[in-house]
Amino acid sequence: MIKTPLITCIALLVVTGSTNICAIPSTYAQSQIHFASKQRTTMKNNNSLIKKVTLIARQENLPPLGISHDPQRNIGLASVFILLENPQTNSVIVKISKVEIRNLLDGKLQNFQSQYKEVELKPLENSEILMELTNKSGYTGHDRVKAVVTYHIENQSKTIESEAVAANLSK
Repeated sequence: MIKTPLITCIALLVVTGSTNICAIPSTYAQSQIHFASKQRTTMKNNNSLIKKVTLIARQENLPPLGISHDPQRNIGLASVFILLENPQTNSVIVKISKVEIRNLLDGKLQNFQSQYKEVELKPLENSEILMELTNKSGYTGHDRVKAVVTYHIENQSKTIESEAVAANLSK
């Protein structure tokens, strides 16, 4: 038995004008076809190479056991994982110009500095990179933060954000 998707069957019935035979109103069938074509358009337009950004935020006020207290020690730590996918058959260079850590509620910038990073993705390559950010002051303000990554591909500038997370504060 050959299985044919419902939308394909409905599309054929709409073309032939015989949806009333199946007790499917033609307006319903046309709306399903419109919905399916809209979904395909959305998928085609999703050409972003950075697929996901994940943030792990933590603040370590006390030094690890066995390490003496150092006032210049980094206590604010942010690990930003960036998932990249190149669905193209040619190499692409992704230039990550900045990674910012921002408060969720007011959007204020946390005191972290990031380094410029350039990544070459080979054809059909998937990659995940990690950017470690640190500061000496920890997190200020609200406890929920997000990572905001700004990157460039050729002459286009794009931004992607992580989900908001609570900073893990160790006493």
